[in-house]
Amino acid sequence: DQTCISCPSTWQKSRSLKSRLTQTSALLTNDAAAQSYDVCSTEVQTDSLQPKKEKDHNMEDIARFLKSVEGMVVKNLNDNLNTKAFKGMENVLGMHSSSVNNTLTLNHAPLEFQMSVQDLSWNASGSVVGVAYGKHDHEDWCTHKGMFCMWNVDRGRINVNKADQALDVSSCLMCIEYHPILPNLCAGGAFNGQIVIWDLSRTEDMEVCISKNVEDGHHEPVTKLCWQASSKSNMLLSLGMDGKVLRWEVKLSRYQDPELTLVQGFVITGSYIPRDHPTAPSSRTADIGGTAMSFSKEDESLFVVGTESGLVLKCSTLSTELPLDKGIKIQFRSPITLVYNSHNGPVYDVDFSPAHRNLFLTASTDGTIRLYNTLQPKPFQVLEPVSGYVFGVQWSPARPLVFAATTANGSLLIYDLKKSRVGPVLQIPVNQTRTPVYSIAFNAKSDTLSTGDSKGTVKVWKLSQGLSSQMRGEVKLLERIAASSYDRCFKMT
Repeated sequence: DQTCISCPSTWQKSRSLKSRLTQTSALLTNDAAAQSYDVCSTEVQTDSLQPKKEKDHNMEDIARFLKSVEGMVVKNLNDNLNTKAFKGMENVLGMHSSSVNNTLTLNHAPLEFQMSVQDLSWNASGSVVGVAYGKHDHEDWCTHKGMFCMWNVDRGRINVNKADQALDVSSCLMCIEYHPILPNLCAGGAFNGQIVIWDLSRTEDMEVCISKNVEDGHHEPVTKLCWQASSKSNMLLSLGMDGKVLRWEVKLSRYQDPELTLVQGFVITGSYIPRDHPTAPSSRTADIGGTAMSFSKEDESLFVVGTESGLVLKCSTLSTELPLDKGIKIQFRSPITLVYNSHNGPVYDVDFSPAHRNLFLTASTDGTIRLYNTLQPKPFQVLEPVSGYVFGVQWSPARPLVFAATTANGSLLIYDLKKSRVGPVLQIPVNQTRTPVYSIAFNAKSDTLSTGDSKGTVKVWKLSQGLSSQMRGEVKLLERIAASSYDRCFKMT
């Protein structure tokens, strides 16, 4: 048998082991991809930049070019103006707002004495407003001069206290009318019966024609002028306080001054007014002074005359009445074809609707504005704005149902028949002193109108889009108004 003997170590101690646990946060990992670009460098050589020399322009060549394309440009602009591409469509932005803001106040400070604004007219381009200065009331014959002033309102800098051009006239200037096509041509009628034509494109001697010593011409104040222009002829019609309606031929030539020739004459006499008419003159042979006149926009032979006695007369240049024993070199006829119900005071303004051949407005010192249908003697609408005398009234050239009027208490009235057929939608004080406003003129080329008062101040007003942009169905509504007026008058008769 073997015996095992163990000998414990005296120098090495025994090992002892212990276990412990620890906790760490989880390791987060994320994968992302990146795309690199290949870059390549190349070199190029360019010429050094040379300063560009401006080419000298030949102004004569430019002028010839502009002259050669003028007709085409004007034709395209006119075609765009009358386009029917957007017929039936309505721009609703701002269409329902009715507001008028004063943008310019004009005075001609060099006037020797205070004169009233007798008439206003915009030229064919719509950039220049012409002003006729004179005395509104004369107790005797006029012994002082009048003045024709012009302002170009499109200029960046405009002198509001001095006209761009100012031309003296031998007596008070009672009316003016710019040519409907030629923006540089204007006609004026004076208190002494003379008719003047100015060519404003000239730098001097602008008065190119005057009706002096015309035996059958006007011998009392000229109160209204109307142009009838075409490619073949230029006719000017004038109305005077002597009861005459004269038709003048204006011959225009590139090489000589215009010629003014009297070709036809009419006279308004009491013999053609029914005896039972309320304002029939006591003398059957007396001439009746004309104060206002307007021609139909569709029939150049048809016109309406307002008189100092309140008569409103439908007239025609195609009258076949027997000649009157009044002319020296031409035969005078009566133009009257119908006598309407009259005003109770002088008629200061009449205006045919540009959108309807049978409708026209009248304004009178009896304080009323009347709307007539040419086919019936009675007005189908009488408006009483309670603003004193009504001196001016005019249809808007843009909105068929809008017209404006001026009054003796210094108010500008805006009517919109689409909104109200009774009263104005706006009544604006033109001046703080409530002085009479005699004249009004819409600008057919823009959304502006002008007014002129008894102190010689002219104001230019900007119309909101709601008053200057035609609305859908507006012409049809005007036609319905005209038709209903005819039916109403027909039932009354």
